[in-house]
Amino acid sequence: MNKLKQEYVNCKKQFYLKNKFNFIMTLIFQVVSAIFNISIALFILLLIESMETKNVDKFKEALVVMVAIIIGFTSSSLFLKFFKNLYMHKALSQLKHYVFNKILNKSIGEFNNASTGKYISAFSNDLNSIELNYLNGNIMIFNYVFMLVVTFIALFRINVIIAFSAFVACIIPISVAFIFGNKLINKEKATSEENASFVDQIKDLLNGFIVIKSFKAEKEVLDLFTEQNFTLEETKRGKREATDMMLMSGQISAFLVICIIFILGIYFTFKGTMTIATVVACVQLSNYILDPIKQLVPLVTSKNAAVALIKKLAVAIEESEETNTSAVLEGLSKGIEMKDVSLKYDDGKIALNNINIDFKKGKKYAIVGPSGCGKSTLLKLLLGHFNDYEGEIKYDDNNLRDISLDSLYDVVSVIQQNVFLFDKSLIDNITMFKDFDYKKVRKAVDLAGLSKLVNEKGNDYSCGEGGRNLSGGEKQRISIARCLIRETPVLLMDEATAALDNATAFQVENEILSMDHLTSIIVTHRLEKNLLEKYDEIIVLNTGKIVENGTFNKLMSNKQYFYSLYNVSKVGIS
Repeated sequence: MNKLKQEYVNCKKQFYLKNKFNFIMTLIFQVVSAIFNISIALFILLLIESMETKNVDKFKEALVVMVAIIIGFTSSSLFLKFFKNLYMHKALSQLKHYVFNKILNKSIGEFNNASTGKYISAFSNDLNSIELNYLNGNIMIFNYVFMLVVTFIALFRINVIIAFSAFVACIIPISVAFIFGNKLINKEKATSEENASFVDQIKDLLNGFIVIKSFKAEKEVLDLFTEQNFTLEETKRGKREATDMMLMSGQISAFLVICIIFILGIYFTFKGTMTIATVVACVQLSNYILDPIKQLVPLVTSKNAAVALIKKLAVAIEESEETNTSAVLEGLSKGIEMKDVSLKYDDGKIALNNINIDFKKGKKYAIVGPSGCGKSTLLKLLLGHFNDYEGEIKYDDNNLRDISLDSLYDVVSVIQQNVFLFDKSLIDNITMFKDFDYKKVRKAVDLAGLSKLVNEKGNDYSCGEGGRNLSGGEKQRISIARCLIRETPVLLMDEATAALDNATAFQVENEILSMDHLTSIIVTHRLEKNLLEKYDEIIVLNTGKIVENGTFNKLMSNKQYFYSLYNVSKVGIS
């Protein structure tokens, strides 16, 4: 079994994992409810026969049957409701837990290559469809099939010709409906894909709201939205048309069945081979043919469409072959070495070219250079985002390609330019929802310069969506505290102070440089002498190559590329 098929099977297993009892009990009480429902025809037959024959005993018998039906149907419906809700709750909870866990287990590079809109659509549109059309659909299909079988058995016992004629009347429209059902499966899948694209666009446009307003691009952005919105709604219209055609086929079939039962019933009554009571019972039984006919085809095709969505979900969460799973990195005793490392983008453009660096344990390194020279890409390589690079990257004596990413992230922490904060408390955002010793938390808070904020606002102060209740400096300090509390031996920082004012940026970077025993590799665009002098080595990149490296004083005395870069930055500031 290939990985994709196995993932599809695993997704379906979540519905029944420690949930089979609830599912079986749901089907049992669905059957019991259907039997009591169909028994109404028996009650009507007895009631009318008692009226025709003026038989009091038969009338009493009809009343007993009525009470039994009411008690039986009510109790079985209550049990059905209980077990069905329990089954649905557990099935959906387990599927969502499984899917989200699989997403969390993806590597950063693998996640970045996917569309987040695809995942959002899966947790909204797709899972709603799976709940309605697969989980509930399976139960309803079972119910209607059982109801049809029992009803036709009852009809065949009453009159073979009526039963056979009604059966033929069902087959032809149902066959036509299944043709449109195949179209619905394709339409459902297309709608899911268009919805994912629509969610992606909405996310982009809302994230870029400030840019849109600043450049007065409202009209152009509205045109983009309108086009994507029209495409989505046009796809949904096609799905609705296919659904309507199936419903229409079911309604035509239902009409034929009721006409046949009435016409043949009247004919056999005229011939004296059927009583009026029997005809009325047949008409009552026809209700349990009409409803399944109208509902079964849409249910079956919608279920098949939901199966396609489960397969689509399996594709979304399927993990690529992970090569770096053998070695476990337990710390850093020597350092990090990049030897003859080169990397190309997907379009063939060179990102890094023949990089050779030896980051010694406990030393501080600054990576500088113009925009687009490969600084951020270098850090991403160290974090294991790419596997298609040439050369070697080693943590101590371990090749990065052979290191488990889980163990890598136990050794390396990263502070990025764009700090992401959850809409949770200050402490939750610092601890990332983990349990740490209180003294360790306070130490990280103090070292990151957050003591004043925590003392003023309190541990439970909400950071707001995206950290909107905090300043840029406060958010960066939280990201520093996150790293410090983990006490990893390596810290990477990617232009984390770019959005901060000069004073705050200086404080943040200076605090990191003052931390002993921490191997710090910092990408920075701020060429401040007082800070640069504290680095053990400055690595200068240009067009993906290392053009210079050394201490601040050495590079300044060389009067080469860094010297020019530094002086240009001073001119820009002045």
